[in-house]
Amino acid sequence: MKYRRRIVWLLLISFLGFSCLAVRLASLQLRQHARYAWAAFSQQTFTVSLEEYPRGRIVDRHGRVLAGGREEKRIVFFASLLPDRREAARQLSALLGKPVEELERELRKEAGVLPYSLTPEQEAAVKSLNLPGLFVLPYWTRYSSPPLAAHVVGYVGKVSSPEERRRSRGEWVGKQGCEYFYDAVLQGSFPSLAAGIYRDAQGKLLNRTGVELFTVADPERGEVQLTLDSELQRKVEEVLDKHRFRGAVVVLEVGKGDLLAVASRPTFDPAHPEKQGPDVSFFDRAFASYPPGSVFKMVVAAAALEEGVVRPEESFCCRGVEGPLLPCWKKEGHGHLTFRQAFARSCNPVFAQVGLRLGKEKLIRYCRELYLHERSVIGYPMPADPWQNPKNLMEPYSLVNLSVGQGPLLLTPVQVASVLNTLLNDGVYVRPRLVKGIRQQGKMTELPPDKGKRIFSPTVAREVRDMMALAVQEGTARLGYIPEVGSGGKTGTAELPGGKRCSWFAGFFPLESPRYVVVVMEEGGRGGGEDAAPLFREIGEALALPSVY
Repeated sequence: MKYRRRIVWLLLISFLGFSCLAVRLASLQLRQHARYAWAAFSQQTFTVSLEEYPRGRIVDRHGRVLAGGREEKRIVFFASLLPDRREAARQLSALLGKPVEELERELRKEAGVLPYSLTPEQEAAVKSLNLPGLFVLPYWTRYSSPPLAAHVVGYVGKVSSPEERRRSRGEWVGKQGCEYFYDAVLQGSFPSLAAGIYRDAQGKLLNRTGVELFTVADPERGEVQLTLDSELQRKVEEVLDKHRFRGAVVVLEVGKGDLLAVASRPTFDPAHPEKQGPDVSFFDRAFASYPPGSVFKMVVAAAALEEGVVRPEESFCCRGVEGPLLPCWKKEGHGHLTFRQAFARSCNPVFAQVGLRLGKEKLIRYCRELYLHERSVIGYPMPADPWQNPKNLMEPYSLVNLSVGQGPLLLTPVQVASVLNTLLNDGVYVRPRLVKGIRQQGKMTELPPDKGKRIFSPTVAREVRDMMALAVQEGTARLGYIPEVGSGGKTGTAELPGGKRCSWFAGFFPLESPRYVVVVMEEGGRGGGEDAAPLFREIGEALALPSVY
């Protein structure tokens, strides 16, 4: 009986071992087959790639493409088969509306793809020319026009350094955003779509065979799935592009912490990163550090209530510019008001007093627990900002200024969104997530949401949320009211170097059962209540439409 059991176990182990080996061999065979198929095709034909970059896709939370595999129709040419290149350039110029000289330069190449997307009418007209060596074929571009989430998606460029050469399989490499962070995942070995014309033994093109299309999946390429919602992202960017906006907007899903939209302006075109100008910027303001101003009062209020150093109905007196600790933005002062009202009206003298009661050590501890010293989010490893080192807050400084969001404290729009999400999540901090998963060789590996960590009690979190609702009803955030669904929010205004201001609005909607956190940070302007709040409202109204909400 004992020997029979051993034999059964040996057979089972052998079976499992051979099964694993068979799966491994099948995987290798599939990968080798794709490589051999491409090698055979490229050896037998004169080949033109019909793919802008041999890379995997970047998609949104629903699988909609943000980068990679966008099909359009373009003209593919094999110049040696053209009867007359100049005449071909002249005819194409008339159909495409492009200069003859420009087309002649293109057709001097041995073969290639003309860099123009064809309309259906142009496609039909080019085909009617019936020119040998000229074909209208599908072509895969990488980026949409206009692009979405350019700073997060990033862009691809030619290898330009030894470091890039080491991590590249070809001449292209990721330069920014997910294209950079996930370069090793996205890089492919060969184009998945190509056109070729067969050659004879002497290498001469055989025109009679026509053009042959090659298409095969490249098993080396991975896919990166973001938490962004491309439809929601598009709506946010459409609102920003109606204004001469300079700053960032972040939309975060309440509770789970997924980033649904991340927009920075000015932006750039990843399809043409070489373009420069005053309205072009590669600087991602959504992950950049700025003085938060009064939006930091969300942290001060929650920490003070949690530590019991203040009560919501406790009474204070604001004397305006005559305040003993800090002047108020309202020159004549607010007079007698409760702490709840002081939050809604963003009264600096009251928060200066409360900050002193709370103390430096406790305030810095809450900053650490909220990860306000770390810019990275799940799936997006941003480098640390030395200006966000908590040790900077331990240096001699004014606790009064820190209590109203000034001084050595710097926050990113994403961090401000995570603070507000903590309050809406009943006091539980959840690290924001930007990458949902990575697909490699057919297998999806999810980057799970953060499990969360309690920072504030549910009672304190709900109290600050109610204060934000009051700020929209009767305080500095009145212009952030979203009709039909209601909203809550907090304004902020901070000084930037050079005398400019940084305008903030951190808000949420709907008022009942909040679903979205929206943070607006604008460089310049008059203040959070005057500039950022109306933009929040406009974005909220766009997102509350049935197609998104």
